Amino acid sequence: MILKSFEINKINLSTTKFILFYGKNEGYKSEEINKIKEKFETFEKFEEKNILDNTEHFYEQITTGSLFDKEKLIIINQATDKIIKIITDILEKKIKDIFVILNSEILEKKSKLRNLFEKDKRLICIPFYPDTNEVLFKLTQNFFKKNKILISNENINFIINK
Repeated sequence: MILKSFEINKINLSTTKFILFYGKNEGYKSEEINKIKEKFETFEKFEEKNILDNTEHFYEQITTGSLFDKEKLIIINQATDKIIKIITDILEKKIKDIFVILNSEILEKKSKLRNLFEKDKRLICIPFYPDTNEVLFKLTQNFFKKNKILISNENINFIINK
């Protein structure tokens, strides 16, 4: 299932266990990952290459639970099509108490990973495109409104251009 980056608030973390973040906007992606990370007591980061080199160790890490923590957040960076087999294995095994975020660079339309996340209802796919002036204008305008600061549109445009 595809969501827009501004729809992240709609994600129900109790029903959705896998999210794919992809695109060029690294700052926005890391900001949203940190927001999700705050909702979990424990998390672990992995690089795709390390997982592929030592798959058994990865499975041990995600299946061992803690007596004190409810759910564990797993963040997989640099995800590509090579990780699909492991993701489908985790889906088939229905491993409980884990939440997985895949962080990837740009994925082409033909990407198997992107297609898997776009078509499966249990999975969420969120693209993060570079900010345009229009998006930056709205973000800046919302920031000033939220902080109750009066500012003209000309000054907002000046800030964006700088």
